Amino acid sequence: MGRILVVVVSVTLSVLAGVRAADGAATRAERCTVAKLKAANKKATAKLRCYEKAVVEGRRVGSACLLAADDHFLVAFARAELKGGCATTGDHAELEDRVDKFVEGLLDTLTGSH
Repeated sequence: MGRILVVVVSVTLSVLAGVRAADGAATRAERCTVAKLKAANKKATAKLRCYEKAVVEGRRVGSACLLAADDHFLVAFARAELKGGCATTGDHAELEDRVDKFVEGLLDTLTGSH
């Protein structure tokens, strides 16, 4: 039983080492995709924080807060594409629209505004 455990641990560590090596060898297209996904994630998070703050303070969501989330997304997205090597380019509007619809869907569900 102890020998089997040693073998399992050894194989697991070998697989994990391979995963780390693969992460380090990401292609330019993969790095671009990751940067775009991070930009989309940050936009959704920032917009949801705007709405969270508005609910906590009992106010309407501030347009400046929402615009800042949009602006940060556009800058991050442009930076990703400027580095080059992206599998797709010029798709910021489509991704931005999907993020906005995601946020709207969550808000509709939480507020019962379907």
